[in-house]
Amino acid sequence: MKLGSKRVAIDGLEHLLAAKEYDKALAAITAELRRNPDQLNLRLRQADVLELKGDRTRAVHVLYGIAEAQARDGFYARAIAIYKKILRLDPAQEVHAELARLIEENQQSTIAAERRRKAGTALTEQASDDTEELKELQASSLFASFERETLVQILASTKLRSYDEGDIIVTEGEPGASLFLIVGGTVKVFTRAEDGANLPLAELGPGDFFGEVSLLTGKPRTATITAGTKVSAIELDRAAVDEIAREHPEVLTTLDDFCRQRAHQAVEAVIRRLRGKGRPPAARGSGA
Repeated sequence: MKLGSKRVAIDGLEHLLAAKEYDKALAAITAELRRNPDQLNLRLRQADVLELKGDRTRAVHVLYGIAEAQARDGFYARAIAIYKKILRLDPAQEVHAELARLIEENQQSTIAAERRRKAGTALTEQASDDTEELKELQASSLFASFERETLVQILASTKLRSYDEGDIIVTEGEPGASLFLIVGGTVKVFTRAEDGANLPLAELGPGDFFGEVSLLTGKPRTATITAGTKVSAIELDRAAVDEIAREHPEVLTTLDDFCRQRAHQAVEAVIRRLRGKGRPPAARGSGA
């Protein structure tokens, strides 16, 4: 069952949390979950409140359930973010091998379903009525491109980054060697105009990524990216990729192929389109 992504508000919840009345807050969340059992944000809030209450064991249990459901539905980026939260609560957990197994099993099921249908893909059917979810599924397919042993190392090397509204994530012209995949929130993309002003280019959300060319080439960032809201993103840096590539050289080819296939949704593609119209100045480098 796919956990919903639309938010459900609970009257008085923030007041209860501010007053540190965690038992009442948990009771309110539990009651709402009975009415809306598939709401991802409610399940995550439940884990947050359990952590605030000091019950990390139960919080980890709740997060495991959410992560497994997301992985089995193909939302691997969401699952990675949740597993990183589990590691923060309990660093002894063996989450990366578990997620790699779930991704492999889900891919095998998807391939089998595709063969049975002989037309269309499971990903398209799964999110045919939700463009945003389809975008997330397509982005998550990156992690299904690796063999399990390599995938475990890739997952272990990723970092979950959090930003507040207005934070600068990357700056145009600065060195860059990492890729970011947005899990939650939105970011704003700017480039410098000839007069030095910031020229807005695009707004990106869950399932979008940026920095892919800097990851692959090490060239400077071609745009400034700021957090338009609270943002969570998965970061994969070149140093980690190079370390993995010493044992699994196919990693770089896989990343390059994936980035090329999704280039039309990347920041660099936006810059190229606008540059072709003669609006912004020529951007430096090859990837934000």
